[in-house]
Amino acid sequence: MTQREFYEAVVNANVSEELTAFATEGIAKLDKTNETRKVKTAEKAAAKEAEKAPIREAIYAVITIGEGKTASDLIAEAGVDIKPQAIPSLLKPLVDEGKVIKTDIKVKGKGAVRGYARPEEA
Repeated sequence: MTQREFYEAVVNANVSEELTAFATEGIAKLDKTNETRKVKTAEKAAAKEAEKAPIREAIYAVITIGEGKTASDLIAEAGVDIKPQAIPSLLKPLVDEGKVIKTDIKVKGKGAVRGYARPEEA
């Protein structure tokens, strides 16, 4: 049982005015704490997004139409200092919007590797 469930049970039981007031005050404190946490989390997410946006735009600028490029190729061409493992999370919003598509590229000595390309315009 969580604190909120306990407080709500006390309020619903309506045992005494004092207990009901205490439980109502406890629920208000929980709501305030949750709202503060939500605001801080949103601020941190906005700061991270602002940090990632220029990198994402630099990567997007070097992606070509139809021809897939590997994460390593994209990093080298864009001139950014990130690891290839960061490319999927950076490009996820663009993939979800349909601005970038994932493709499989055959690399000699490695086999099939994930690549990224812009979709061909219809």
